[in-house]
Amino acid sequence: MKKTLRTLLVSTGLILAHPALAQWTTQSIPLHGGWNALFLEVQPEPSSCEAVFAGLPVESAWAFNRKHEPVQFIQDPANLAPGNPDWLTWMPTNAPAASAVNLFALEARRAYLVKLPANAGSINWNIKGRPVLKPIEWLQGSLNLVGFPVAPSGGPSFQTFFATSAAHAGQPIFRLTPQGQWVKVTQPDSTFLAPGEAYWVGCAAPSTFTGPLSVSTGFRTGLAYGSGQVELNLKLKNSSSNPRAFSITKFTSAPPPAGQPPLAGPVPLAYFQMNLTNQLYGWQSLPSTLEKFDVPPGQEWELRLEVLRNQMAPSPNAQAEYQSLLEVADDAGSRWLVPVTAYGLAGAPAPNGAGGGNGGGGFQAASVADPHAGLWAGMATIDKVSQPAHPTTPLVPTPTDSQAQFRILVHVNEQGQPRLLQKVIQMWKNGTTKPDPMDPGKQVVDVPGRYVLLTDEALTANYSGAALIDGQPVGKRLSSAAFAFKQPIAMAGTFGVGAITCPVPLDYNDVLNPFKHAFHPDHNNLDERFEGTLPEGIEAFTVQRQVEMEFQAQDPNGFQLPGWGDTQLGGKYREVITGIHKSPIHIEGTFRLQRASRVGKLNDQD
Repeated sequence: MKKTLRTLLVSTGLILAHPALAQWTTQSIPLHGGWNALFLEVQPEPSSCEAVFAGLPVESAWAFNRKHEPVQFIQDPANLAPGNPDWLTWMPTNAPAASAVNLFALEARRAYLVKLPANAGSINWNIKGRPVLKPIEWLQGSLNLVGFPVAPSGGPSFQTFFATSAAHAGQPIFRLTPQGQWVKVTQPDSTFLAPGEAYWVGCAAPSTFTGPLSVSTGFRTGLAYGSGQVELNLKLKNSSSNPRAFSITKFTSAPPPAGQPPLAGPVPLAYFQMNLTNQLYGWQSLPSTLEKFDVPPGQEWELRLEVLRNQMAPSPNAQAEYQSLLEVADDAGSRWLVPVTAYGLAGAPAPNGAGGGNGGGGFQAASVADPHAGLWAGMATIDKVSQPAHPTTPLVPTPTDSQAQFRILVHVNEQGQPRLLQKVIQMWKNGTTKPDPMDPGKQVVDVPGRYVLLTDEALTANYSGAALIDGQPVGKRLSSAAFAFKQPIAMAGTFGVGAITCPVPLDYNDVLNPFKHAFHPDHNNLDERFEGTLPEGIEAFTVQRQVEMEFQAQDPNGFQLPGWGDTQLGGKYREVITGIHKSPIHIEGTFRLQRASRVGKLNDQD
């Protein structure tokens, strides 16, 4: 610091009222006549300065824009002028210097200077927006105009807040007094951070410090599950020098602003708990408040958070999005807001309501009417079989010495009709282009390419492969050796609820009938001259399998995998087989299905 810091602006407190906490929330900022220093904790929507400042007597707004050269002193606001390369400026259109405006929108987690007329008095400025997880961009060897994530009731002392950061501990800190003077913090051990207040803070070395509590999801948007994501991690790190208690509190969303996806409801979440001492292992519904005590210094509390789409009530609005927020705090006054968003089982709406195909690698559920539409692949595990020769209970399945497994393929079309498949091939349908109306010499995409699912191998010649093997495009094939039918078989019932059933016949003269042997004269279904076909029952019998899959709310195998009821389904598997023995054979077991593709059509048919 080469010069004494001078008067700049009036400090303001920023309050986020708890009842409004949400993926969308309202930040209330008390403004005063003269200069105000603001630290936005939410991304305004809309974000344009004209919209955000509408109805307020704002004379000018300023954002510090210095990127490389260090700040040696704080400029007197009387010397601020539009066109200053260190500042971005906004002014009303009727201001004399409005032509020099270069600040057009406000951003979350950034400090601003806002000037009101001296006689403006006290005004409450309410900004609707959503929080973002954005780190501070520190400029080393300089003062930085910044704010910090602290609780509405107040944060820790400056000394406690910066104690473990070598780049900031002992560095100068300046805050504004109510009289509008920048004053150096001379007692950092007894001076406390206020929510939303901006400070000039020194940075002596490269830094990524955001506070003694750091929060990360890997995305600035928080926990954004979208349409197909099932599990995300929330990492909370104790960057302080003392053990801390962390808490996570759920809040519902405020109504979204106009032009944003409507609110379908809160996002139901579960967290993975592993406490071997208390024999707690698996997914538990996230309570209203979850706490963890005595997190050691430098350690992380990492939570696996699963979205429970099977608990999302269908929304009457196809454009609606499930939205909520998590408040993450420690016991010393640090506080972050983490947005949570997800679409339900039906998926995300298409842009402008348009339809479209979708494949195994991505998700475009725009044209999917049924939430379970697509290909489901899995296994049936048989562990009980009836004993037809049993003297008293010939129809009751009894446990087997070992298990038998076979693959199951079920396709659900866009209307919700399930079909049992013996095989399916994933191929690629190339898109089409058309001349660009703005430049006829160029081509633009007319219909995008998409994946298709085929059960008729003769159709594969009309499509390109869905994968490359040795540089050649080939289709991806799934099949089940447990079935011999050629065409998909429609199943009765609602997929995912209750039970779905279907008969699976195998004609007595089918080449795959177990009684028939093409080269055995007693089992070829031909007469003695090998000319006429014998009727059923002479050498072979029709085999009939009645398949039933009963869906269950809980994993029948007890596996602790995320996505049950969403991307994974299963339950009890049963069959009644006639034609093999004079008495029906009953088998039982379990089945599991996992969504392999969201393509809602077979053989590319409407």
